[in-house]
Amino acid sequence: MLNSHPVTERVDGSPYQPGDRVRVVQTIDPEVVDLSAYVGRTGQVEHLEYDCGCGQSYPADPMIGVRFDDGNLIEFWHEELEKE
Repeated sequence: MLNSHPVTERVDGSPYQPGDRVRVVQTIDPEVVDLSAYVGRTGQVEHLEYDCGCGQSYPADPMIGVRFDDGNLIEFWHEELEKE
């Protein structure tokens, strides 16, 4: 991502924090990227992203980078996740 600035430290007001274990419960924007294969999978929040140009807002609405056991790192909206 051209303007990516992942934040790996705690951000007060963010719905998830780096280190949180989460489960993907839905995908809300399947026409952009098909992430439906991740629904039901769990991973760990690795970073929060506020600058990649996806309409995020600080601090409550970042893209949330989740690292899965297979090594993939995928970004989700907070509505797509729940704490494990």
